[in-house]
Amino acid sequence: MSKASLAVRVLLVCGFSTVTPVSAAIFNVTNSFWGDTTSTGSFAWAIHQANITPGHDTIELLTNVSTDIASPITPFRLADITDPAGLRIQGNGHSLVGNPSYITTSGDVITKKNPQKYRSGDLQTVPSYSFALLSENISEVVVDGLTVDGLNSFMNIGRGTTVSVLNSVIKYMGDFGQRPAPIFEAFESTTLNLKNVLMSHINTFQSPIRGSEYIWFPAITGQEATLNMEGSTLDLVSSSIDGGITWNGGLANIVSSVIYGKGLSITDYNVEGVLNMVNSVFRPYYTSATARIQAFNGGVANVIASTIQFDASGLDVPGDNSSLLGCPLNYKCAGAPLQAFNGGTINLASSAVSVINTDFSFFRYPYSNTYATTIGALAADAFSFVQPVTLQDSAILESLFSQPNLLTSGVPYALDPSDPSYPPTYYQMPDGAYPLVLGPLVNKIPDADGTNQLINPINGSVITSDVFGNPRTSNGLRDVGAVQHSVPGPQQSVPGPFPLLGVGAAFGWSRRLRRRLGKHSQLHQ
Repeated sequence: MSKASLAVRVLLVCGFSTVTPVSAAIFNVTNSFWGDTTSTGSFAWAIHQANITPGHDTIELLTNVSTDIASPITPFRLADITDPAGLRIQGNGHSLVGNPSYITTSGDVITKKNPQKYRSGDLQTVPSYSFALLSENISEVVVDGLTVDGLNSFMNIGRGTTVSVLNSVIKYMGDFGQRPAPIFEAFESTTLNLKNVLMSHINTFQSPIRGSEYIWFPAITGQEATLNMEGSTLDLVSSSIDGGITWNGGLANIVSSVIYGKGLSITDYNVEGVLNMVNSVFRPYYTSATARIQAFNGGVANVIASTIQFDASGLDVPGDNSSLLGCPLNYKCAGAPLQAFNGGTINLASSAVSVINTDFSFFRYPYSNTYATTIGALAADAFSFVQPVTLQDSAILESLFSQPNLLTSGVPYALDPSDPSYPPTYYQMPDGAYPLVLGPLVNKIPDADGTNQLINPINGSVITSDVFGNPRTSNGLRDVGAVQHSVPGPQQSVPGPFPLLGVGAAFGWSRRLRRRLGKHSQLHQ
C-alpha cells in the first residue's frame, strides 16, 4: 500500500470513537485502595468483574485510588484487561495514584517528585506499578476523565486492540527500580487514540546508546499500529526519558497538539511508516539527545501547518567526547531539529521552522538529509519558512529542500529573553502568542476557508482553531505554522490560490525516496 493511500485510508476508518456500545454492567469503585479481586468496591475487583462479565462494561470511579499497598497480579503490573467486548473506565475527575520511593545507599529518599535512577544497593520502600496489559483483539478500551499519577507505565496494548484515552492527565510516571517502559506500547493492528490528554514528567531512566542516531526510548511507542493524537500535550522538558514518540511502521497522526522537550521518530519495518504532524507545535529541548523530527529507513514525516522551534544554545563544546552531546563527533551537531536518512523523508507544507542561537562554528547542519553515508530527503512547499543558520544560508536551504521559493527571510516570532528555561532567548510561544505582524509568517496562505482549508487527517474534518484556540484563519488568510496571529495587522500581498491541503494533495504530495538498504541493516549501527 502506498503512503498516499495509507494516509487517505485513515480519514475513512481511523477517527476517534465517539459512541460507546451499551454497557452490559456498571461496577462502581468506592474503595480508596487498589485492593484485589475479592475486595468488593476496589479497582482491582471492578476490573476482574468486567473481565468475567460478558459485554462492554463500565467502571465508574467514585473516589481517588491509591496503589501504594496494592496486590499486583505480577510483581510489576496491577491488572490484565481481557474481555474482547471491551471496557469503559470513567474516571469522573478522580486519580489513580502511586507514590513510589526508595532510599539510596547514601540515605537520600527518592520519590516521584525528585526522581533519579535506581542503583544496586538502593532500598525500595514503595514500588511502582504498570497499570494494565490489554489482551489482543479487544474491541475498545476507553479511559475518560482520569488522572494517572506516579505509576510505571500505563498500558501495554495487545495486537488488534483499540484504546481511547480522553480528557485525562498522565504524570510523574517512572520505573523507580522496576522495568523501564513507555506510557503506551502499541503493537500490530493496534489503534491508540489520545484526545485532550496531558502527559508530563516521564522518567524511565534508560541509559542512552552512545553514538546512536535513533530515538530508542520514547514516552509513546508503536509498531505497525495507528496513533491518533489530538488536542493533547506531551511535555517532556522535565523528564529523563530520551524520546517523545517513536513509530515503527503504520500511521501516527499528531493534530492540534503541543510536544515539548524530546523528539519524534518515524521508520519503516515490515509496513509503510507515516507520521503526520498537523497544526501542532514541536519545541525540542536542547538538552535532549533526541531533539528532532527524525525519518529513517524509509519512514516519511509530513509536517503540515505546524511550528518547530529549537534553541541550540545549550549544545556542548566541540570535541567533548565524555558527553553524549559533545560536538562535532556526536549526532547532536547535525539534524536537530530535522533529520532524514537511510531513505527517510521529511516534507514541510505551510510550516515554520525556527532554529535560533546557532551562531557557533561547531553547530553543524540542523537540517540534515544524510547520516553515516545514508541518504534521505528534505522537501518543502513554497509556503514554508525555514530559518537559515551559519552553515546553511538561504541558497543552501532552497537547494536542500528542493524549493526555490522557500521562505527564509525575516524573524518569525517575538523574542523573549526573560524566560529562564530557554536561555538566553527563544521564540515566544506561550498560550495566546502570535507571529510578528510584519514578519514572514502572517497572512501567507490564501483562500484558507476554501480551496486551502486545513484538514484533520484523523477524521477529515476542517480544522478551525490554531493550537492555542485562536481562529485558524483571519479574513480568509492563514498564517504559516501552527499559530494564528491574534491581533489585527496590515494585510500583506499574497500569492494566488494553491491546492495545498486537500486529502489527496496533502498526503499524495509526499515524495517517496525508496533507497531501501535493508529493513534492519541500519538499525543497530
